[in-house]
Amino acid sequence: MIILIGESGSGKTTILNKLVEKGFEKAINHTTRKPRDNEESTNEYKFISKDEFNKMWENGELLQRAEFNNEYYGISTNSLKDNVVCISIVDSVKDIKNRAKELNMQNVNIITIYVYVNEQERINRMKQRGDTEESIATRLKIDKEKFKKAKEIADFTVENIDIDKTVDEIIEITKS
Repeated sequence: MIILIGESGSGKTTILNKLVEKGFEKAINHTTRKPRDNEESTNEYKFISKDEFNKMWENGELLQRAEFNNEYYGISTNSLKDNVVCISIVDSVKDIKNRAKELNMQNVNIITIYVYVNEQERINRMKQRGDTEESIATRLKIDKEKFKKAKEIADFTVENIDIDKTVDEIIEITKS
Protein backbone atom coordinates (compact mmCIF):
# COMPACT_ATOMS: atom_id res chain seq x y z
CA MET A 1 0.00 0.00 0.00
CA ILE A 2 1.27 3.43 -0.92
CA ILE A 3 0.27 6.30 1.36
CA LEU A 4 0.80 9.76 -0.11
CA ILE A 5 1.15 12.68 2.29
CA GLY A 6 1.86 16.28 1.44
CA GLU A 7 0.81 19.87 1.89
CA SER A 8 -2.08 21.47 0.03
CA GLY A 9 -1.14 22.02 -3.60
CA SER A 10 1.70 19.49 -3.58
CA GLY A 11 -0.04 17.34 -6.21
CA LYS A 12 -1.16 14.31 -4.19
CA THR A 13 -4.51 13.88 -5.93
CA THR A 14 -3.01 14.31 -9.40
CA ILE A 15 -0.34 11.73 -8.56
CA LEU A 16 -2.93 9.32 -7.19
CA ASN A 17 -5.00 9.62 -10.38
CA LYS A 18 -1.92 9.11 -12.59
CA LEU A 19 -0.97 6.01 -10.58
CA VAL A 20 -4.50 4.65 -11.07
CA GLU A 21 -4.11 5.23 -14.83
CA LYS A 22 -0.97 3.07 -14.62
CA GLY A 23 -2.77 0.16 -12.94
CA PHE A 24 -2.82 0.98 -9.23
CA GLU A 25 -6.08 0.89 -7.26
CA LYS A 26 -7.52 3.62 -5.05
CA ALA A 27 -8.04 2.67 -1.41
CA ILE A 28 -11.62 2.14 -0.30
CA ASN A 29 -12.59 4.92 2.11
CA HIS A 30 -15.57 4.86 4.45
CA THR A 31 -17.20 7.94 5.92
CA THR A 32 -20.20 8.86 8.00
CA ARG A 33 -20.62 12.22 6.27
CA LYS A 34 -23.52 12.69 3.88
CA PRO A 35 -22.78 12.43 0.16
CA ARG A 36 -22.34 15.72 -1.67
CA ASP A 37 -24.45 16.53 -4.74
CA ASN A 38 -23.96 13.90 -7.45
CA GLU A 39 -21.84 11.80 -5.09
CA GLU A 40 -22.78 8.26 -4.19
CA SER A 41 -21.12 5.14 -2.84
CA THR A 42 -18.53 3.86 -5.28
CA ASN A 43 -15.58 1.49 -5.21
CA GLU A 44 -13.48 4.26 -3.66
CA TYR A 45 -15.96 5.81 -1.21
CA LYS A 46 -18.62 4.16 0.95
CA PHE A 47 -21.10 6.28 2.91
CA ILE A 48 -22.20 4.53 6.11
CA SER A 49 -23.77 5.32 9.47
CA LYS A 50 -21.77 5.93 12.64
CA ASP A 51 -23.05 2.62 14.04
CA GLU A 52 -21.84 0.78 10.92
CA PHE A 53 -18.50 2.57 11.13
CA ASN A 54 -18.03 1.62 14.79
CA LYS A 55 -18.95 -2.02 14.07
CA MET A 56 -16.46 -2.13 11.20
CA TRP A 57 -13.75 -0.76 13.52
CA GLU A 58 -14.56 -3.30 16.23
CA ASN A 59 -14.56 -6.12 13.65
CA GLY A 60 -11.10 -5.14 12.36
CA GLU A 61 -12.40 -4.02 8.97
CA LEU A 62 -10.82 -0.54 9.09
CA LEU A 63 -7.15 0.48 9.15
CA GLN A 64 -7.82 4.02 10.23
CA ARG A 65 -10.30 5.95 12.32
CA ALA A 66 -10.19 9.73 11.95
CA GLU A 67 -12.75 12.35 12.93
CA PHE A 68 -13.26 15.64 11.14
CA ASN A 69 -16.25 17.98 11.60
CA ASN A 70 -17.93 15.37 13.82
CA GLU A 71 -17.84 12.78 11.01
CA TYR A 72 -15.74 9.61 10.83
CA TYR A 73 -13.35 8.58 8.07
CA GLY A 74 -11.52 5.29 7.63
CA ILE A 75 -9.64 3.17 5.11
CA SER A 76 -10.87 -0.39 4.64
CA THR A 77 -8.58 -3.29 5.50
CA ASN A 78 -9.53 -4.65 2.06
CA SER A 79 -7.33 -1.87 0.68
CA LEU A 80 -4.21 -3.29 2.30
CA LYS A 81 -2.60 -4.58 -0.89
CA ASP A 82 0.69 -3.77 -2.58
CA ASN A 83 -0.95 -2.12 -5.61
CA VAL A 84 -3.26 0.23 -3.66
CA VAL A 85 -2.63 3.94 -3.24
CA CYS A 86 -4.29 6.44 -0.91
CA ILE A 87 -3.89 9.95 0.42
CA SER A 88 -3.71 10.41 4.17
CA ILE A 89 -3.05 13.08 6.70
CA VAL A 90 0.30 13.01 8.48
CA ASP A 91 -1.32 12.27 11.84
CA SER A 92 -2.85 9.02 10.57
CA VAL A 93 0.23 7.36 9.06
CA LYS A 94 1.46 5.81 12.30
CA ASP A 95 -2.11 4.80 13.18
CA ILE A 96 -2.51 2.94 9.88
CA LYS A 97 0.78 1.09 10.29
CA ASN A 98 0.07 0.25 13.94
CA ARG A 99 -3.46 -0.96 13.13
CA ALA A 100 -2.11 -3.24 10.39
CA LYS A 101 0.28 -4.78 12.95
CA GLU A 102 -2.50 -5.04 15.54
CA LEU A 103 -4.64 -6.95 13.02
CA ASN A 104 -1.67 -9.18 12.00
CA MET A 105 -1.75 -7.76 8.47
CA GLN A 106 1.99 -7.41 8.05
CA ASN A 107 2.31 -9.36 4.81
CA VAL A 108 1.83 -6.18 2.75
CA ASN A 109 4.35 -3.35 2.67
CA ILE A 110 3.00 0.04 3.66
CA ILE A 111 5.13 2.70 1.98
CA THR A 112 4.66 6.33 2.99
CA ILE A 113 5.75 8.94 0.47
CA TYR A 114 5.96 12.61 1.36
CA VAL A 115 5.25 14.68 -1.75
CA TYR A 116 6.56 18.23 -1.60
CA VAL A 117 7.03 21.30 -3.75
CA ASN A 118 8.14 24.84 -2.94
CA GLU A 119 5.62 27.19 -1.34
CA GLN A 120 5.26 29.52 -4.32
CA GLU A 121 4.39 26.61 -6.62
CA ARG A 122 1.84 25.39 -4.06
CA ILE A 123 0.27 28.86 -3.97
CA ASN A 124 0.11 28.94 -7.79
CA ARG A 125 -1.56 25.52 -7.90
CA MET A 126 -4.11 26.46 -5.23
CA LYS A 127 -4.96 29.64 -7.15
CA GLN A 128 -5.33 27.65 -10.38
CA ARG A 129 -7.84 25.31 -8.73
CA GLY A 130 -9.85 28.27 -7.47
CA ASP A 131 -8.88 28.54 -3.79
CA THR A 132 -9.43 31.99 -2.27
CA GLU A 133 -6.56 34.07 -0.89
CA GLU A 134 -7.97 33.53 2.62
CA SER A 135 -8.20 29.78 2.11
CA ILE A 136 -4.64 29.65 0.77
CA ALA A 137 -3.29 31.61 3.73
CA THR A 138 -5.11 29.30 6.16
CA ARG A 139 -3.82 26.15 4.43
CA LEU A 140 -0.24 27.44 4.40
CA LYS A 141 -0.41 28.20 8.12
CA ILE A 142 -1.94 24.83 9.02
CA ASP A 143 0.43 22.91 6.74
CA LYS A 144 3.48 24.62 8.23
CA GLU A 145 2.56 23.13 11.61
CA LYS A 146 1.23 19.76 10.40
CA PHE A 147 4.19 18.93 8.17
CA LYS A 148 7.08 19.88 10.47
CA LYS A 149 8.00 16.23 10.92
CA ALA A 150 6.69 14.81 7.63
CA LYS A 151 10.15 13.80 6.41
CA GLU A 152 10.69 11.85 9.63
CA ILE A 153 7.38 10.01 9.27
CA ALA A 154 7.69 9.24 5.56
CA ASP A 155 9.67 6.31 4.20
CA PHE A 156 10.54 8.35 1.10
CA THR A 157 10.34 11.96 -0.05
CA VAL A 158 9.63 13.01 -3.62
CA GLU A 159 9.73 16.52 -5.03
CA ASN A 160 6.83 17.03 -7.44
CA ILE A 161 8.08 19.47 -10.08
CA ASP A 162 7.27 17.35 -13.15
CA ILE A 163 4.21 15.12 -12.61
CA ASP A 164 5.29 12.36 -15.02
CA LYS A 165 8.78 12.13 -13.51
CA THR A 166 7.28 12.13 -10.01
CA VAL A 167 4.91 9.27 -10.88
CA ASP A 168 7.77 7.30 -12.48
CA GLU A 169 9.88 7.87 -9.35
CA ILE A 170 7.07 6.58 -7.12
CA ILE A 171 6.64 3.50 -9.32
CA GLU A 172 10.39 2.82 -9.03
CA ILE A 173 10.14 3.16 -5.23
CA THR A 174 7.38 0.54 -5.15
CA LYS A 175 9.52 -1.88 -7.15
CA SER A 176 12.50 -1.70 -4.78
